[in-house]
Amino acid sequence: MDKANKGEWGEIYCILRILAERKIYIADGSGKKHSKDCLNVLELMRKETAQRIILYHCSPLTTEVTIEVGSFKKTLPVSTFLKLADTMLLEIKNGKGTFALSENLQKEINRTELQSVKATSRDKNDVYLTILDPRSGVTRNNIGFSIKSEIGDPPTLFNTGTHSALVYELHGMTSSLMDRINLIFEFDKKGKPHVPVLSRFQALVSNGVKLTFVGFPIHKRHQIQVFRENLEILNPRLPLYFDTALRGILSQKCPSRDIPTVTDYVSQINPAQVQRPHEVYEYMIKAFLYASYCGLTAGTLWNGKSNVNGGFIRVAADGEVLAFYALESDSFKQYLFDNSLIDFPATDKSHGNYAELYVENGKYYFRLNFQIRYSVK
Repeated sequence: MDKANKGEWGEIYCILRILAERKIYIADGSGKKHSKDCLNVLELMRKETAQRIILYHCSPLTTEVTIEVGSFKKTLPVSTFLKLADTMLLEIKNGKGTFALSENLQKEINRTELQSVKATSRDKNDVYLTILDPRSGVTRNNIGFSIKSEIGDPPTLFNTGTHSALVYELHGMTSSLMDRINLIFEFDKKGKPHVPVLSRFQALVSNGVKLTFVGFPIHKRHQIQVFRENLEILNPRLPLYFDTALRGILSQKCPSRDIPTVTDYVSQINPAQVQRPHEVYEYMIKAFLYASYCGLTAGTLWNGKSNVNGGFIRVAADGEVLAFYALESDSFKQYLFDNSLIDFPATDKSHGNYAELYVENGKYYFRLNFQIRYSVK
């Protein structure tokens, strides 16, 4: 392990805390802990790489954790994991930016065989747990959980990319006006320029330019709008939801970026002209949030199948670890709905160079992009 930010260190902390307590409490739809509802952890598996898989065998009835890496095996007392978790939480809270742990703490963590800050990026799951659910008496083997830490910046639920941008054709645009709007910049405290999405959008509107939503970027390899294809599996009206939401936020007609407020705004506009707007738009965005957690992205064709079968583990700002069980999907979706917001990422190349006016085949275009973050109240 080298350096990492608070959220990344939070994944290691979470593993240490679970092994120290050998159980994990289940959260309800509001994100609160049920003091009587917990999952007993019998085994934790972490795939650091395709070749390096670590198994931690534990039980609520023992005071030791047995660690296996291939043919290697060792045993450490539970107290070791408890001490490491407590110490690490303090160092994470005191850390700034990207930082390294203290040398002594790093050495002690290495004794637990944790060597990589992040699990293999090809896997949506950060850990696999074998759990005993005391409520049903059922043991489930190797169910996948992703870890979301709130100790640092709020983690993302839906990551932006070049293919998630909404493309608009501009009517009433001229070459000179395009040049003027593309020269609108703002500067941070260090004097570095950045593209002000809000200012450019409002400049379009104030100059009488009409924006017509025409879709998403074409994927070079597939030659189709991959994001639209993925959204249509969930609900063909979802593009209208995001179009209305982004326009509402940037025109400042929608008073907030949190998903419940945005959904209420979209329901009032009702772009799809459905008969029960509040029920329909809330249902479709919950489906999108859940699918995003389960593996949906804007740039990869999705077949509707989940890449996870357990849920996600939340590391709260105070270090509390709670599980959101995907099998209890209604409460899980409600939590995602209540604790997410629409955010605007940087306007660089990896995010599609959005908010830059351009000409293609003699027509003027403009792109908006977004991401969705957790925002626990």
